[in-house]
Amino acid sequence: MAEELHYSPVVFKNPIVSSPKEKKEEETVYDEVKAKGSAVTQQSPATAVDERPALHSQPFRGVALCLGVVCVLLLSAIIGLCVYFMTAFSEHYTKLVREHLAAEKKEVLRERDRLNWNLRVIYQLDDFPVNKYCSQKDDTGERVCNSCQDGWMLFKSSCYLILHPAAPWKTWTQSQQYCNQDNADLAVIGSQEEQEFISNHTQHYYDDHHGYWIGLTKVDQWLWVNGSNQNQTDVFWNNQTGGNCVLTVPNNPPLANWNAAWCNMENRWICESRALIWSE
Repeated sequence: MAEELHYSPVVFKNPIVSSPKEKKEEETVYDEVKAKGSAVTQQSPATAVDERPALHSQPFRGVALCLGVVCVLLLSAIIGLCVYFMTAFSEHYTKLVREHLAAEKKEVLRERDRLNWNLRVIYQLDDFPVNKYCSQKDDTGERVCNSCQDGWMLFKSSCYLILHPAAPWKTWTQSQQYCNQDNADLAVIGSQEEQEFISNHTQHYYDDHHGYWIGLTKVDQWLWVNGSNQNQTDVFWNNQTGGNCVLTVPNNPPLANWNAAWCNMENRWICESRALIWSE
């Protein structure tokens, strides 16, 4: 059965007083359509409320939570890195300080050893020859001392005087006396390096039988002038017979170099003394 429709006019009027013509134009007639037997409920659109949950806000909450966790993790990582680098820097700085102090201590000990060496050398001298060791002056006019006397050569911790070819020749005893005048002795050769040094700084003269006296002589056995026995591991003999004193001969091979000779034979000679200034 078809439902009956009833129409009723609805008129909205402008409360403001206006001319009859304007009033007529402003009147609006609405017909209300209402089904018979049903109630019609009108609701103002302005007061309608959408009660559905705001589902679009949930993803933003999750993103915010994730960002918060990331920030906490980053902060923890930054703090950890700061602690790590501060610890590493502290350890590195401590290591540098220790190395610096160790180097300074080593240098102080080295300087102490040099001074002790200098004192021992000076104490052996009855009269320190200032003009022979300290003949030069620096820019301020202060004397500058050298390891060796003028005309002597430095090798390791010793000074050597190898006489010029024009010097008069002497016997072994005369040569030792000459060295004693300069607080020295005939050379005592105690290593291959020293033997090679002497061989490189001597030169041939006159004939193959002449050379340079060194501080090795024989009474019952071969002894050096300082009283020590000949070191069997550092011997550089070429000919061990023919006399009780020893020459180093330039024309002989450097490591087969020594010749025994008669002590009254006249030759050049080599003096050796301790260096005034200790060097490593």
